[in-house]
Amino acid sequence: MNFFLHLNRKILLILSLIIFLLFAIFIYIKQISSYKNIIDTQNPNLPNADIEEPKFAINNNKKKINITAMEGNFINKDEILLKKNVKFKSNDFSIETDNVIFNRNKQTAQSKTRSLFKSNNTTIFSEGFDINDKGNRIIFYGNSLIVLK
Repeated sequence: MNFFLHLNRKILLILSLIIFLLFAIFIYIKQISSYKNIIDTQNPNLPNADIEEPKFAINNNKKKINITAMEGNFINKDEILLKKNVKFKSNDFSIETDNVIFNRNKQTAQSKTRSLFKSNNTTIFSEGFDINDKGNRIIFYGNSLIVLK
């Protein structure tokens, strides 16, 4: 007689269901992994910054102040939030801070984070500053410590 006629129908049905479920799980896992690959290729570790290592300058008749940072984000058409290790350097001084809002159109800068101003004979620690009048005027805010040499 035929071998298949001797098998119990319940056991055959249970084995068929198990094989079907394993096959369905295998296909589901493949679909999920291929979907993740598509997402990963569309967004390859996008940084949170609009600009990486931005560089700007404030120019006036007497001097040029170079501005560098690690990251920058556009706030609007003219204003940029500079973040992480922001430095202002000119021939006369340097300022270091963490966050600055720089206005490209007005050539101004504003910070409300701890700042360090250094020049030949002066060091100023402050809780923020404003640079106005194309770099001719710097106003320091908050608790400030001035060291004159």
